[in-house]
Amino acid sequence: MDESQGLRGFDSGPDPRFEVFCESTHHQKAWNPLINGIKKIATVVYSAYVLLLFIAFIPLALVYYLLIFFFPTNTRLRLVYRFHRLWIFTVALLSFIRIKVRGAEKIIRDETYVFVVNHCNLFDTAIAGSCIQHPFKPLAKRELFKIPGLGWLFAMASVPVNRSSKESRKKSFDEMVKAIKGKTSILLFPEGTRNRTDKPLKSFYDGSFRLAIDCQVPVMPIVLLDVRALQPVDSLKMYPGKVSMNFLEPIPTQGMDSSHVEKLKQKVYAVMEKFILENDKMFRPKSPQASK
Repeated sequence: MDESQGLRGFDSGPDPRFEVFCESTHHQKAWNPLINGIKKIATVVYSAYVLLLFIAFIPLALVYYLLIFFFPTNTRLRLVYRFHRLWIFTVALLSFIRIKVRGAEKIIRDETYVFVVNHCNLFDTAIAGSCIQHPFKPLAKRELFKIPGLGWLFAMASVPVNRSSKESRKKSFDEMVKAIKGKTSILLFPEGTRNRTDKPLKSFYDGSFRLAIDCQVPVMPIVLLDVRALQPVDSLKMYPGKVSMNFLEPIPTQGMDSSHVEKLKQKVYAVMEKFILENDKMFRPKSPQASK
């Protein structure tokens, strides 16, 4: 081959296709600030819309809960969470959020449980409280009881706790034991606070598992998937999308004593962590084909 022919590609100037690519990239970069600004505005508008939808139900909820106030405890709790389910699912439907519940058939109607749920934002507490079709009371921090309107609703259907007070924690524990003896299940977030780490779960506290063992009732792990995509941790921003609440197999505690708390805690942690790693979009490994 002639040397001049071999170097012709270098002498003839830049490839026209490369110029077109550079020009399109330049235009794209020029539009990026505008596109990002529109996205931010849309997110703020959407988040405000979801919040207003939620608030719109509060007056109706107050009237409804007042009407059922004197019902027997478990009947009242069933009615409370039936309305709560209608409330949250209506807001979700109108906000283009799809909530899928899986494994609810694992709940035995006449059984009493300690439900344990993963926790990373405000939205997951609303989902957890609306998807359990079984009489239960969640443990709620006392600060929530001070919210105008909502505070009274929390007082009706939950067990208060001041986490900074040892005396309050003991009183709340005794109240949960009493509730379980009355055939009312308990809902707890064993991580204690929102999971602000990049891991599937924070380490668990002992309380949930000590309660289950002391009362000799099964622990039912519940895993919420893809909630971080709907609401980032420590943010009021909301996004449309899909989320699922998954009831895993209950773990019995019959025959266990205080020496088994750590073992039970680690077992539940492992089951929940495995399920999140395998199924949550944020953590499950991408297939080689998807990464191309």
